[in-house]
Amino acid sequence: VVRLAWIAAIQNADNKEYIKMKMPLSEIIDRYTITKLKSERTDENVTDELEAYSKEINNYRAGDNTNEIDSFIDKLYEINGQMWDTEGDIRSGADLPLEEIGRLAIKCRDINCVRNGVKAEIVEMFAEGFKEIAINYQKVDYGKPE
Repeated sequence: VVRLAWIAAIQNADNKEYIKMKMPLSEIIDRYTITKLKSERTDENVTDELEAYSKEINNYRAGDNTNEIDSFIDKLYEINGQMWDTEGDIRSGADLPLEEIGRLAIKCRDINCVRNGVKAEIVEMFAEGFKEIAINYQKVDYGKPE
């Protein structure tokens, strides 16, 4: 059974109406953690977006999944924070030597591999969405829940 949540993810700048989109839980949690980081690290008001993601995540908590969901949120929050910091290092280092830019780009790739692995775990646990497969993606056997 594939279950995708409806989530208000795109807002019209003029009248704050939302376009509804179907998203798997892995994407909702990922976007939630990125939006949470944005709310903590910038002055941008993302309260509506954060609340929309939070509401959808809470729809999945109605069972024995609360601890797993919280664990996935914690993992992706940490990973996306690392990505934010690393990408920030690249953007702020206009005068960095090419070797350093390359090292940071490889670090971003490696962080993204870990991120995709966590999202794949969510896909497996909740049997929805798609796993991202990319070149240099570290393949891990997550197994099926018994």
